Amino acid sequence: MNRKVVRNGTATWVVALAAATLVTRGFVRPAPAKAVHATSSGVGEDVAAPRSFAISDAGRRSLRGGSSEEPRRGGTFSQHTSAEYRTLNNVTRGTQPEEVMCRLFLYPPLIELEPDTLELVPLLAADHPQISADHLRYTWKLRPGVKWQRGRPDGTPVEVTTADVEFSWKMLSDPKVPALSARGALSLVKSVQAVDRTTFVVEMKEPYFKTEFEFGTNFRIMPEHLCEHDPAKFATDPLGRAPVGYGPYRLTTWREREYVELERNPEWFAADRLPYFADRLRIRFLTDVSRAPDLFEQGEVALATVNDVSRWEALKKDARWGELATFHEYYLASCIYVVWNHAHFAFSDARVRRAMTLLFPREQVRDAKYLGHAAVISGPWPAGAAELDPLVAPLPFDPEQAARLLAEAGFADRDGDGVLDRDGKTFRFELKVPATTTPALDAGNLWFQEKLKRVGVEMTIRRVETQQLLTVDLPKHDFEGSQVGWTGDPTEDDLFERFHSHSIDHGRNYCGYRSEECDRLIEAWRREFDRAKRLELAHQLHRRLAEDQPATFLFNPQSLVLATTKLRNVKIHRLGARWHDWWFAAP
Repeated sequence: MNRKVVRNGTATWVVALAAATLVTRGFVRPAPAKAVHATSSGVGEDVAAPRSFAISDAGRRSLRGGSSEEPRRGGTFSQHTSAEYRTLNNVTRGTQPEEVMCRLFLYPPLIELEPDTLELVPLLAADHPQISADHLRYTWKLRPGVKWQRGRPDGTPVEVTTADVEFSWKMLSDPKVPALSARGALSLVKSVQAVDRTTFVVEMKEPYFKTEFEFGTNFRIMPEHLCEHDPAKFATDPLGRAPVGYGPYRLTTWREREYVELERNPEWFAADRLPYFADRLRIRFLTDVSRAPDLFEQGEVALATVNDVSRWEALKKDARWGELATFHEYYLASCIYVVWNHAHFAFSDARVRRAMTLLFPREQVRDAKYLGHAAVISGPWPAGAAELDPLVAPLPFDPEQAARLLAEAGFADRDGDGVLDRDGKTFRFELKVPATTTPALDAGNLWFQEKLKRVGVEMTIRRVETQQLLTVDLPKHDFEGSQVGWTGDPTEDDLFERFHSHSIDHGRNYCGYRSEECDRLIEAWRREFDRAKRLELAHQLHRRLAEDQPATFLFNPQSLVLATTKLRNVKIHRLGARWHDWWFAAP
């Protein structure tokens, strides 16, 4: 950016990072650039193209290109998130809010995705790695001169070096350290060894076409000179509550159940490309996401996610709101689905799982509750993704077919109590859902409950605190059915963590799905460096998953976001609402 930066006063910016449902990965990533929703999804537009619009002069000035004002440094930037952080230890972090905080503000990765082109861009790394011809050896160099925000006790500054890299790999790879999500992404890494202060080598167990991306974005670094070195004690290191990073901000205050506050790091090494104009950042914990538009109207929130589609449509027609906000609608690579615990006596049978999908009225929810702001999906990728076999359509709502499948699986009402049974066990189960969800999903779950009851299956719905569900219930397979979400890579999302049998105990295969064919296809996909051949493998995977229905794939929802007209240079990128180059107008 060549324009000069001038100071801004005391503007406050609050941005909503609340998810529509439980999200199990950190990056917010959209669908591929040219992907178009399949006809069966009910949506026909280019899913990668965000729609940003203004209905007032104030709104038009706010959007990128609508104002000639210069960038302004300063002010307090407040966000809100739907769940409080459990830890900000960069190795053991696991929830989506923790990952967003660590990746963007405290510990930026070696490489990041450029938010519009989705190209890999070196960040903490000095350049892209040198890759051996057999794709088993990756030589990385750290950017020199990057400093930890706290040095040694005597005040001596400490740079980020390969000593931190080797230490962090030791923690990441030790089973005594609870680093489930990181180990899943880096499962093919054999070793990480320093060559000198800035150079290190990553050896792979086998070739993997996404190594640069996965290691570059998912390897996590902690300060070797400050951390607890005992793996058994590392997860409880005080740095988890008082993190020391090297990113654009540093934490100054953490008030439990209220907020965290950060101040801008004056030595932020990437300010030329990611300026982050605000001097301070405050993130409030807001468990009731439905309050976000009200806070926005009161001036306490400047970027708000609206999770009630009916309210969204009403706001778009309100001229007063046109003066307050610009409106943004965009699809991310996020999938909402119900995982079935295959250890359950009923859900171990693929016919039963298929019946569950046939009984969920997805089209009704899309049309009546999402009002078209969602697509019905047939697999673990967002609607329109190239990985989806175009010949595999989402299963229809079909209670009669579902009843036949349940009968084939041996279920009948043998004692006349109105509930199906088999082998002396009645078909009753509990669906766990995150405490913070959306009106559309709430309605869909109730309709699902009603449809199940009509065929003789009893389902109870239980709301569970998000962290409890994500960090305890799901990893321990302590559920019968659970509604979750996944935000994946922008292209070619790796299914290893979710559907490979290795990930039942070592990843996020929460349903406990085992399929030799699925394992073989995932492994072959990971080793294939030819894009066309990978797509064919992905299509085979899609067909296998569509047949087995390890989960009931529901929706790819659209993000609906309000941004205050006090902002300037506002643009929704293909990676979503990345605000590193937005600023406030003059008071």
